[in-house]
Amino acid sequence: MALEPIKIRIDQQAVREVYDDLAHIKNGAPRAMSRAINHTLGVTRTEASSEIRKQVKLKAGYVRDKLKIVKATTSKPMGAIRTPTRGTLLTRYPHRQYARGGIGVQVKPTGGKQRMPGAFFIRFGNGVQAIAIRTKYGPGLGRSEGLKVLYGPSTSQVFTDVKDDLQAPSGNRLMQRLAYEADRLLKRQ
Repeated sequence: MALEPIKIRIDQQAVREVYDDLAHIKNGAPRAMSRAINHTLGVTRTEASSEIRKQVKLKAGYVRDKLKIVKATTSKPMGAIRTPTRGTLLTRYPHRQYARGGIGVQVKPTGGKQRMPGAFFIRFGNGVQAIAIRTKYGPGLGRSEGLKVLYGPSTSQVFTDVKDDLQAPSGNRLMQRLAYEADRLLKRQ
C-alpha cells in the first residue's frame, strides 16, 4: 500500500516570475527551486515530528529517524518525506513490568500506562526486545508458536493523520523560501 504524499499547492504565476527573473543565470531557477524545496522539507519534517508526538508518546529522535527526506535536485525539483509502513513495537513506548505480572504501556501522551496482565517480554534473535502475549496453550508448542508480538501505531499511520494539517503552512513557507533563494541568486550577480 503506497502512502499518499503531502501535496503542496504553489502559486504558478509566482513560480513563472521567478523563472523569468532567473533566466539569465545558468540553472538559476532550478537551483532556487531545489534549495527552497529542501529547506521546506526540513522544516516540515520538524513540524510533522512535533504533531506526531502530540498524538503518540514516542521519543523525538525515533520519530525523526523514521521521517526520511528525499531531497530535490536541480534536474529533479521534487522532494518528499517518507515513513516506513511497518508497525512500531510497544517497547518503543514508555513501558514497565509489574511485580505481580503483566506489563503497562503508555501509547498516548496523556493518561497513564495501560496494564496488560498476560503480557511478557521476549527477545528476538537480533537482540531487540518486544512485548508479547500467548495466544495458544498446550503441549507440543514450539518456542515461538502461539505467541503474538504486540505493536502500537506506526509513525506512518500517525503521519497520515497529521499531513493534511501541514499542507497549507508548507505551501506558504515554500513560496517565501523560493522568493528568498531567487533574491539571493540575483544579489550574487
